[in-house]
Amino acid sequence: MEGKINEPIAPPLKMETWSEKNLDNSPDSPTSCLLSFNSDSSTSFRSNDTSKDTQFDEKQKVAAASADPLQMFVQKRLSDLPGEPHKNQPVTIYRVPASFREKRKVLYEPRMVSIGPYYHGREELRSMEEHKWWCLRDLMSRKPEIGLDIYLQAMRKLESQARLCYSESVKISTDEFVLMLLLDGCFILEYFLKHEDKETDILCDIGWGGPTIISDLFLLENQIPFFVIHKLASFLSDLNDCQSCEDGCDLVHNLSSLLPYQEMLNPPKESCKAIKHLLHLYYICLIPKSYTEHLHHLAMKRSLSWLWMRVPQQPREGSSGSSRGKGSQQSSVIIPCAADLHDSGVQFKRNSSHCLFDITFNKGVIEMPLLVVDNTIRTIFTNIVAFEQSQISRSRIFTSYVVLWNMLVDTSRDVSLLEHCGILELVQHNEEQAADFFNELADCWSMDYDDHYYLDLFLELQKHCSSTWNKSRARLMQDYFNNPWSSISVVAAVILLILTVIQTYYTVYPDGTDNQCISSQ
Repeated sequence: MEGKINEPIAPPLKMETWSEKNLDNSPDSPTSCLLSFNSDSSTSFRSNDTSKDTQFDEKQKVAAASADPLQMFVQKRLSDLPGEPHKNQPVTIYRVPASFREKRKVLYEPRMVSIGPYYHGREELRSMEEHKWWCLRDLMSRKPEIGLDIYLQAMRKLESQARLCYSESVKISTDEFVLMLLLDGCFILEYFLKHEDKETDILCDIGWGGPTIISDLFLLENQIPFFVIHKLASFLSDLNDCQSCEDGCDLVHNLSSLLPYQEMLNPPKESCKAIKHLLHLYYICLIPKSYTEHLHHLAMKRSLSWLWMRVPQQPREGSSGSSRGKGSQQSSVIIPCAADLHDSGVQFKRNSSHCLFDITFNKGVIEMPLLVVDNTIRTIFTNIVAFEQSQISRSRIFTSYVVLWNMLVDTSRDVSLLEHCGILELVQHNEEQAADFFNELADCWSMDYDDHYYLDLFLELQKHCSSTWNKSRARLMQDYFNNPWSSISVVAAVILLILTVIQTYYTVYPDGTDNQCISSQ
């Protein structure tokens, strides 16, 4: 017996589970979720201790031993999902697909300040975090009677709703997320308020800081929900719960008046509840009022098309099943570049409208408003297109607008032509860079080329360019009237021809009359 007692106990066998063999060890993987369970269960199986302090009782051991690791992992992930089944809040703040951002990464990511959770805590953006605390202090000083506890309590109430606005799961603790909403919201409000009141601020006073921050504030991925900004602003001006009125609530009206490139914007009519974030507010201010009528017309057109498709159709005589396939293979409605249009006799003229979308074509003349291209407008335009593409609606006026520019501008020659016509103005860019920007702006984004905002304009331009008379006239103008010297030569040749005809006539009839014809009569 003594020998048996002193005999060393063999080490327990390692219970290598399916999860350790086949799954990675990332924090979100089944392995990381189950390692603690596996180790605890293995320890409990190896233990010979039968005391009352053991971690699992016999029933728990049996249940743990028979549990499927994959089932446990899936169950944990499902329980971690926010919201309730079939009651999910619509996502409003998306990530730009990786395939779209490869060539234009700098246009989608913040360079100076992070707003929201997607870029929260990035090392290269940490220098601005200290300034956010100053903004919190300055905002609270505007209403000293409102304590910090009121601000924090308000943000805590909005936490769960704000988390649901993001397309990706936000893996930030509750306290850190609430603090992020408070600091980012105060930063946005203080930045615009100091611009409005022309207060001294280190960021507003730095020449290069302003444009960079403005660009960062209008990135699709760099946003917080607008209801967070509205809640913080309500502490300053006693705003009501976002009652809709003709000009929108006070916050929307005041913020819209501080947005960059005011000459392009329209007063918003939406209430705060309809606005998703700061980029959406800018998008709303850009869209013309006539677009609402266009959407109504488009909805009616699609409804009629839907009904017509369901009316039984009798096949026409001589038609075959392949005719429909042939029609479906017709090319989409596209237009030539600006230089080719100009060679076809189309003229470009700048109109006095401040609405970007006020583009018309009449009697061979395209009239367009001035577009100033700089670094900020490049960033805003790129992210507005990304935002519009993230929406369910197929009616994408801004995508149609950038596709129009994408077709008009192919090379630096097109840029030079539009600059000469007063339609395009470049700031901080040369003609080659501007051409590259327009070529990449509509790249990868989806649009129905046979059903969009400028479809009628495209059809009119196609009809004009395909006309034989317009082609001949354009060729004549290109060959003989493309510069002053050619025009003078043509006029001189015509005058010489007329003088030659007159001279020949008086040589044949020196008296100016045909005497033989008169005598014969």
